[in-house]
Amino acid sequence: MNAAPQEFIIKLIAITGAAGLVGTGLRQQLRVRGYRVLAIDIKPINDCGPQERSVLVDICDQAALTLLLRGCDAVVHLAACTSDAPWPEQVRLSVEGSISLFDAARHAGVLRVVYASSHHVVGLHPRQPHGPVMGVDAMLKPDSRYAVGKAFGESMAALYALKYGMQVMVLRIGNVNTHAIDRRRLGSWLSWRDLGQLVAIGIEHPDVLFEVVYGVSDATGRHYDNRTAYMLGYQPQDGAADAAAEAALLREDPRPAADSDLARSAAELTLGGQFSQSEFVGDTARLLAQGPNAAVGANVLRPPSELPTPTTPDSVS
Repeated sequence: MNAAPQEFIIKLIAITGAAGLVGTGLRQQLRVRGYRVLAIDIKPINDCGPQERSVLVDICDQAALTLLLRGCDAVVHLAACTSDAPWPEQVRLSVEGSISLFDAARHAGVLRVVYASSHHVVGLHPRQPHGPVMGVDAMLKPDSRYAVGKAFGESMAALYALKYGMQVMVLRIGNVNTHAIDRRRLGSWLSWRDLGQLVAIGIEHPDVLFEVVYGVSDATGRHYDNRTAYMLGYQPQDGAADAAAEAALLREDPRPAADSDLARSAAELTLGGQFSQSEFVGDTARLLAQGPNAAVGANVLRPPSELPTPTTPDSVS
């Protein structure tokens, strides 16, 4: 007699920081992709959809977090200090919070983590045309206290993947929005559905051990070399250049005159923009100095058509 077919089990994905802007949008994206969602935050969430429930938990309460994560298939770690607040807030939320989350996931048996980092971890690198397209192997140059907290989380991700055998994808998120809102962010904006696709790859792809990818929709290679994401099967749905929209944006945010103070500002020269400019002291010429490790691995960009055929699981859309 044939065995009865097993009932299809829908994966349960925990999201920390689920009440925030990115968390709210991501919850919807994961539900659309058929996942169950466990929304975790210290703020109440009153708009849960189908296949979703919310829980009030402090990210630093590791014991409670460990109990909560048991039975989850993966966790997306968004909770952090999301501003350039003073160091005590960065340490508690981004440093201690990441320690708590990775340790809780490990002890709860949740071996899949998507860690929400930021492109600001390389924010003090010069951006084109002042520097090369930025790959994932370049030296970290955080542009803010916020970015230092995110960089710490990337180190945690590497440790727990390579030492403890977890599968972790670091997603260096740009500006999540419906469209680019200024000239710099033409190269770093990320649409909601492209965010959902990247997170789904981190949840599902069998070959993820420790991978770092950029969370950007732009497929032109304007600022970032995202070949690792492409090799994992990422196909931006909103990455094509829109000449009309770009021309309109450039009229609103034109390039500064070449000999102006603005053209020499940290905001104009770097990937981090205003995050780099805030509290900047001295001459920006030091930002353009290219040491031997300034942008290792970031000087060659190959479009998806020239990359090896990706192996993408059927469940990733």
